[in-house]
Parts: sequence; structure tokens; C-alpha cells
Amino acid sequence: MDTETIIISFSYLGIFGLMISNGFISFPSSQVLYIIAGYFVFKGDLSLAAVIAVGTLGNTIGNIILYEVARGKGLAYLTKFQIFREKEIKKVEAVFRKKGAWFLAIGKLVPALKVFIPIPAGLAKMNRGLYGIIVLITSAIWSLPFLAIGYYFGKSSRVFGRYAVVMILIAFVVMAVFYKFMQSEEVVAEIEK
Repeated sequence: MDTETIIISFSYLGIFGLMISNGFISFPSSQVLYIIAGYFVFKGDLSLAAVIAVGTLGNTIGNIILYEVARGKGLAYLTKFQIFREKEIKKVEAVFRKKGAWFLAIGKLVPALKVFIPIPAGLAKMNRGLYGIIVLITSAIWSLPFLAIGYYFGKSSRVFGRYAVVMILIAFVVMAVFYKFMQSEEVVAEIEK
């Protein structure tokens, strides 16, 4: 079943379930889901407020599950896959201990980063309450532009492609800032203690 069929068949419950999945495993695409839902809001089949509410709640729950998995499994679990060096993972943890709220808030609004951002937050054992509040707010904000695209331009996800280049550039800028802070003397000194 594709995203549109699930929304047609299960309405708000379908959106809720799909967004839990999106928050945990980044599938299906929240952008496409919200564009399709925006179209159904335009047609009068769905309520804008209800779509925002169930989508936000679903994505927040999925992100909390991912955060808890990363928090529970910890550094040892990630380093056993040998994808990233332990020193680099420790730097990410240190960055999140120092500036985690800012990076979480920005990262949740950037397509290339939003799917991974709960992992370093969990590894750094970011305060659960603060994490939940930021994820809830940013998940609601995230839905708005894509619902607007669906509402004004229809359910074709091709419209999203026009804005992809800008979003990729923003993602690179945010990643560059994060990387620069990760390499700063302040972070390096903390992990070498």
C-alpha cells in the first residue's frame, strides 16, 4: 500500500501510524505524506488542525523511540559497526551536551539531518523533557510548508523537487557549522579529559 492509499483508507489513524514510522525509521517520506494530506485538506476530506496534530504526535513518538534506542544502546553499540570512529562519536556527544538544544531544533527542520538527529541526542543523554518539547514543536513546524504545497499545488510530490536544491544547501550549511563546532578546541578538550 502506498502513502496515498493508506491516507484514503485509514484517514487520521493512517497519518498517525505513518508518522510514527517516519520518526523511527524515516519511512515513508514525511514531505510526500504532508503534500498528499495538504491536497486532501484542500478538497475538504481532512482537517488541517487534525492533520498537524496527528502528524506531529506520530513523528514525536517515532523520534522518542529512536532517541531511547540510541540512549539505551549507547556508544559501544554504535562503535561495533565501525562506521564512525569512537573519537568522532564522542565529539558528537560532547557537542550535544553543550549545544544540543540548538542543534536539535535546527537539525529537525533540515531534511538531510532530521532523520538522524535523535541518535546523537540519545547518545548524549539529552534531557528527555527538553528533547520531547523541541521535537514536538519542530515536528509541527515541519508539517506546515509541505501541507501548504499540497494545499496550493496539489498532491504531486514533483513540486517538492523544485525546493530540494535550497534544502540541500541549507543542510550543508548546518552540517558545516556542526562539524566546525565538533572540531573546536572546547569539544576536543572535553573528550580528551
